[in-house]
Parts: sequence; structure tokens; C-alpha cells
Amino acid sequence: MKKLVSILVVALLLVGAFSVASAEWKFERKVDIVCPWGVGGGADSTIRPMANLLKDVIGQQVDVVNVEGAGGVTGVEFTYKQPADGYTFMLGTQSLIMQDLQGNLSMNYKDEFIPVAKLVHSINIIAGSRKAMEAKGYDSFSSMVEYVKANPFEVSVGMLSATGADGASLKQALAGLDVLEISYASGSEMNSALMGGHIDMMITGTDEIQGLIDSGDVVPLVACSENRMKIYPDMECTGELGINSYIGTWRGIFAKKGTPQEAIDAMVAAVAQAVEAESWKEFLAQGAYDERPGFQTGEEFQSLFDSEYELFTEYLREEGVLAKEY
Repeated sequence: MKKLVSILVVALLLVGAFSVASAEWKFERKVDIVCPWGVGGGADSTIRPMANLLKDVIGQQVDVVNVEGAGGVTGVEFTYKQPADGYTFMLGTQSLIMQDLQGNLSMNYKDEFIPVAKLVHSINIIAGSRKAMEAKGYDSFSSMVEYVKANPFEVSVGMLSATGADGASLKQALAGLDVLEISYASGSEMNSALMGGHIDMMITGTDEIQGLIDSGDVVPLVACSENRMKIYPDMECTGELGINSYIGTWRGIFAKKGTPQEAIDAMVAAVAQAVEAESWKEFLAQGAYDERPGFQTGEEFQSLFDSEYELFTEYLREEGVLAKEY
């Protein structure tokens, strides 16, 4: 009985300590979250519903400020010039790691920005053109692999950037296969090429092409994930095929170095409350973001951030475009 009482006392003390820490900072005016990409894209579509929820949690307006350009660089530079006063945060993805390692930022991103809370972590898939698949006679990822082995460079695959996270994911998934890689300037251009059979495959997130899959013009071939996706249970995954390819786009909130720790803690607490909202859970399900754990803070998010710096450093070195190392 005494042991039970002691456990309860410790638990209450911990809860009290967290409450005190959360109460040390109170947002007293509008909060801006900079989105380094344009309105309507995947990043913007993730942060806007979260901003609406955060507004209700902290009791202040939370505005999404789109500062697009140069693949996210313009938004990072803009955020870096803002005061680190706890009222400006930024949405980040691993593409900003790539920009940093290629020397495209004026500061050391890894040193000057702090991971606050990861919101979503999607699964990349390689999707095929039904038209091209029917013409070449394969109907799955495994049969596509056999076709490529017998017909080198006759299968083409689209990507948005060879030096982006999708390029790294693709290289891992198709390691040892002789395919023709084609870069596109926009997702809409690549989608059209896939639907028309002008390319055989492309790498993307399911949230980007779910409508095309539903139409039947595009076929999901393989998920770069540890397990099969619930939304596409018949699609193979790299985990079951023994392929070390698990990169998927994550999106999270960052703070400029120097931001008061109390403000960061308060934002973490607010996000932790927001992700429990039913509307957020519905958003995750609609975008297939519930296939992989999304919400992370503290050491977990920092560990992912650090590990992907290591991963992309090696990838960009192999590509011959690494400009900076940590």
C-alpha cells in the first residue's frame, strides 16, 4: 500500500512539474508560422489545419506566412531574419537539410534552427503508369524488377529532384537496376507524363496522387516502408522485399536558435494537444499520414533530424554535389 501511495505521489509531482513548465510562457499576441513553400502544396496543406487548431489552444491568432522560392531557401532566409522572440516559427522538411548540405543557405541550418515538433511522416511510393505497364507486360514491383533486368534502361522513372529526398529514396529502392531517370519541374507535369504513359513510374507520396490511383490511371507498385500500407494492402513494401529504403517526407515545426525555451515548450504542449483533435486525426487519415507515427518532439525529433543529416550527407557525396559537412 505504501509503495502504491509513493508511486501516485511521484506521478502527481511529474504532472505538476509539466503544468508549471507549460505555464511559464503565455502567448500574448499573434504567432506566425512561416511556410517556405506556396499555398496549396503539401507543406502548406499540412500546416494550415494545424495552425487553426493551435489558435484555439493558445488563444491567439496563428497565421501561416507563405514565403516561397528557391526550393524553400527564401523562406528559411526570411525566418532567420526575424527576431527569436517566440512569436515566429517555421515549417521544415528534410528538403531544407538538402539545401543546407548543398551550400544554398547563408547560415548553418543545422546549428541555427531547433526541431520543435514533427507533425506528419508520410510514406513514399513508386507508382506505375497503367498504360505503360500494360504495354510492357508487368503488373507489380517484383515483375517490373525482372523486366528491367532483362531490358536495361527501357523503364523510365520520374522525380522532382535528383538531389532531393525523393531522389535519395528512389536510389535506395531501385539500387542495382538500370532505369532511365527523368527530372520534372513540377508535380503536375510529372503526373501528366505518368498518366499518359510517357514515363513508366514515378516516386511520390500517396497524398500527392491518391486521386490518380482512384481513377485507375496510376498503379501503386511499392511502398518505401517497413510494412504494407493499410490503404493499399495489396501493394508490396520495401521491408518485405529486403530493400533498405524507408525515406518518407516528414513535416515539422522549427524555431530559430535563441528562441526562449519556455516558448518552445509552450508550442510543444500546444501541438501535443492539437494532434489529439478529431479533425486532425481525420486529416491524417485522408492523406494516409496515419500509416506511420507522425507526432514527435524533443530527443525523438532531434534524433531523426540528426540521422537524416548523416544519410543525406552520404547520398549527396555520392552524387558529387555535397558542399558542406557537419
